[in-house]
Amino acid sequence: KPGIRRGIPRQRNIRSNHVFRFLMSPGTYYKADLRRKKEVRNQAKIKSCDPTLGDNTYGAYNEGSCALECKDKALHDKCGCVNVVPPMNKGKYRSCTLEEWVKCGLSTYKEWHSNYTDVDKSTNFCPCSTACEEIRYEAQISSSSVSPAFAKGLFQGPVQNIISNPEFGYSNKQHNILYNSTEDILANVMVLEVLFTSMRTSEIREIITYDVSNLLGDIGGVLGLFLGASLFTILEFFQFVAFSIGKYCFNVGNPKHSPLNGDKGAI
Repeated sequence: KPGIRRGIPRQRNIRSNHVFRFLMSPGTYYKADLRRKKEVRNQAKIKSCDPTLGDNTYGAYNEGSCALECKDKALHDKCGCVNVVPPMNKGKYRSCTLEEWVKCGLSTYKEWHSNYTDVDKSTNFCPCSTACEEIRYEAQISSSSVSPAFAKGLFQGPVQNIISNPEFGYSNKQHNILYNSTEDILANVMVLEVLFTSMRTSEIREIITYDVSNLLGDIGGVLGLFLGASLFTILEFFQFVAFSIGKYCFNVGNPKHSPLNGDKGAI
């Protein structure tokens, strides 16, 4: 039976977000539960994020969409086409024909994937900065067989008049795809339902919790606990060292004698 592949981003805490695919077969009901997650980084303290990053051909910028754009650029530069046209293409790329994909696209993609997954080459091969604000969608997929009652309701409804008419492109006698009975619908129809599990947004804020002031406070606490030292005793220690060096190395502070009194008696 024919089938299609549907790609939904899988979000992971790694260098980039990869895409996993699952096979969708006719006669099956699929449900994709989505959850929206927003990540915010404090650019004033975290220098690793770039606030200038905007939308790209895959929508809102994230490391995953940056990797996909890097892949599209590699395919376009070498083959003049891409395997899948991005959703916000705007005429930038065109889809490869089957012949172009076999002759050039597949080998180029394998070479790109090998370089991208190589730890030693990935940073320079496809540099992707971290955005200061990212919106991610996590997906959970569940599936079950299409029930005969659902197929019967679809067959008897107005949809049947559309899918059974070859003029609309759904029925094809050459490939024996017809929608003249409930069995035809069970054999050829696939249902995909995409919805949000919750309208709430999970927001994660990344901030620095341990900075230089915390470090100095910890050092002062340890010194005070084990040495009884404080800021004033530390200053007094450095003052003592400076006066000792000046006294014994440069005779600073030593009493001076008068040459008129036979080097006797201090002035």
